Amino acid sequence: MIHITLGSRVDMDPAEDPLGRSHRGWWPGMSDADCYQSNRGRWVLGERADHERYALFSARDGGRKLVRLAVEITAPPEDTGDGRRALRGKILRAGHPVFDQYVGQDAPVMGPRNPVTYFESPLDGQGSCACGCGELVPLQRDFLPGHDQRAIHERIARVGGVREFLDWFDTAWGG
Repeated sequence: MIHITLGSRVDMDPAEDPLGRSHRGWWPGMSDADCYQSNRGRWVLGERADHERYALFSARDGGRKLVRLAVEITAPPEDTGDGRRALRGKILRAGHPVFDQYVGQDAPVMGPRNPVTYFESPLDGQGSCACGCGELVPLQRDFLPGHDQRAIHERIARVGGVREFLDWFDTAWGG
């Protein structure tokens, strides 16, 4: 899950912002829609962000850092220039497990200076390991640790050995 720590409100010139925002940051009384629109973008988001399902936005108010907004990511982040990207998603409401678990609670990530962090959550969801073993893995991963190598070696063994596999591969791929 992505966790983004917001600072206080900063006014901006919409003509100079790639997302056309007039402000960013958080302040008491801010609506969820405004929080999302003004803070969804211009973050340094690594490759891991492409595989995350949810994002949380947290901000300080009176000494505590609380989760203010939960978003379900519905599309890969969009490029906003200078190696920065913006999230695309929908705001979660009460009744959704991620909202109910985190919004209004202490931030799940404390301390790092980087405003963008990632953490493992039991609510991230699960998928099946791509090796075919049938075990469950977090959605942002394809394999359990070591299972990628197991899958490769099982497929090599089906062909015969490494040499036979390389010959088969080179023939199949025209190389």
